[in-house]
Amino acid sequence: MTKRNLWLVSLLLVLGLGAMAPSLYAQGTVWSASSNQNTIRDEGDAEAVGTITLTSASTGTIEDFSGFTITYSPNNIAKWGTLYAVGIQCTGPEAATICGAIVVQVPSPKVVKLNFTNTTPFTIAGTNAISIAVRITSQGDPDGTPLTGTVQAFYKFGNQSLTLVTTTGSVLLGLGQVQSPATNITILEGPEYVLTCIGIKKIKGTVLDNDFAIRITENWNDALTSLSDEYNLENNDGSNFAGSTTPTFPTNGSYILIVLSGVPSGVGVAASDPVACNGTDSSASNYCPGGLFTIGDGVAVTSPYGQKSFWYEIYTTNVQAIEFVDFGFKLWSDGPLPPNENYQISVQVWLTDLWPNTVSTAPPNGDMPWFSLPELTPPVSIVEFSDCVTKLLFPYVNTFMGVGYAAFSNFGTGIDIANTTWDPFALTTTGDPGCSPPTRWDYSTNCLYPDEAAGSAVPQSGTCTFYFYSEDETVVNLPYVTPNISAGGSFAFDVAAQVPKFRGHQGYAIAVCNFQNAYGFAELWDNYGIGAPTVGVGYLAYIIPNPTFIHRSPAGDGAGEGAITPVVIDKHIERWLMGVEQHHHH
Repeated sequence: MTKRNLWLVSLLLVLGLGAMAPSLYAQGTVWSASSNQNTIRDEGDAEAVGTITLTSASTGTIEDFSGFTITYSPNNIAKWGTLYAVGIQCTGPEAATICGAIVVQVPSPKVVKLNFTNTTPFTIAGTNAISIAVRITSQGDPDGTPLTGTVQAFYKFGNQSLTLVTTTGSVLLGLGQVQSPATNITILEGPEYVLTCIGIKKIKGTVLDNDFAIRITENWNDALTSLSDEYNLENNDGSNFAGSTTPTFPTNGSYILIVLSGVPSGVGVAASDPVACNGTDSSASNYCPGGLFTIGDGVAVTSPYGQKSFWYEIYTTNVQAIEFVDFGFKLWSDGPLPPNENYQISVQVWLTDLWPNTVSTAPPNGDMPWFSLPELTPPVSIVEFSDCVTKLLFPYVNTFMGVGYAAFSNFGTGIDIANTTWDPFALTTTGDPGCSPPTRWDYSTNCLYPDEAAGSAVPQSGTCTFYFYSEDETVVNLPYVTPNISAGGSFAFDVAAQVPKFRGHQGYAIAVCNFQNAYGFAELWDNYGIGAPTVGVGYLAYIIPNPTFIHRSPAGDGAGEGAITPVVIDKHIERWLMGVEQHHHH
């Protein structure tokens, strides 16, 4: 019994002489025609449809040059090189005689003919069966597309159809239907977030914990197959391709390929051992009833799929149960990454026949089945990279220019930005003079990772872009870019002098600094430009949590955005701040 067996259809057709004399008609063997139905993956280009089985029901004669024609619809029969993927198997006491007399032909991509080549009739006395297995192309077929086979019997005179019990001359058999996709992909852990100024830590030469993980779950019981499963689909232990006695098929299962694209240079990726669905321990987090899924460890593939790919061979499955498997991955980098590159790592999953050492994916490689469409469309972002920034709000900036010399008629505003990413809290490796203060961080020397020292900043440098907004809304998003401010440095400027288009206005400003740990101070004074200035007020700028992580609407995810960090700290932000990997993948 094959798997993907939805139902069994049995009808009778007659192989005989039809309209010829009754005495001759009685010599024909009576055959019953049956089929099973398989669920077909639309990602596959060599999918096994239900096997058609012709069973002799009584003693009779196989006429010379007679046979069967089977028309498959709507799909074409798959090819391996120049050979069509059609196989037959004969069973019963006279199987060798019957199969020895059959020649398989494929006159068109949808038609299979079984020709009895015996030159004289021969008699069979027992119950025998002929099984016909084909693989078809199904790429891109809509869900629910039915697959059928129409069986006709013919006799040597002009290939004329014989009258069957239905009087139609043919029997229509259901062989399956298309379903898509074969699997469901979920993000089990992630997406991972990485700050470019810090990178991804690698501790003591190994990677600590999984950084992201995905789960691949079958959408039906046998959507994922091993090699032995694919053999069972055929219900045919002696398959061979039309026009050749060798080789047999299939050659592989529906193995898994995970492709990570967009991996930046200098970033390493490693695969953890996959964790398959476990049918033996109901207390396990990966338990599924009846699960017997076993799968090999990831094999790194460098060609032809891209930067980082991992291939997994399926060893065994339970075709009576929905199963899943979890894949964890680890990341690391050698220090910080260059900013302003818009890095992003995305994941794509394929079912594949491709062995890692095979550089071509074309069907003539000899793989059966093979696959063309991905499981996940489009690819999903699994690692997000963000440049290190500080966003500052200066709620009151005044450069109003009045008339005369009266008090409070002419104002100026000075702003100072401090880059505090060079601090006294970083530790150094014992005996390494290259890391001793006051030397700044040098990732080419044997320094400890910067955030391994509690409270230590990561030295960074960059500019700050100010955006000014006037009270009458005539000035909006007016930019001013400071010079580069190095770690431990600061920069002060007079707004009216450096931003002349804002002169004469009052309003507010938002600064975006391309480094962490930026702090701002504003000072407002009177008598600007007309005499000795009189200081009016000074204040510290508010630090706006990075909108990449903490939304501004609702402000600070409901915690308020006027604080350095919201009260409730997201676990990813906590890891960035503390330099500690705290999540775990089962």
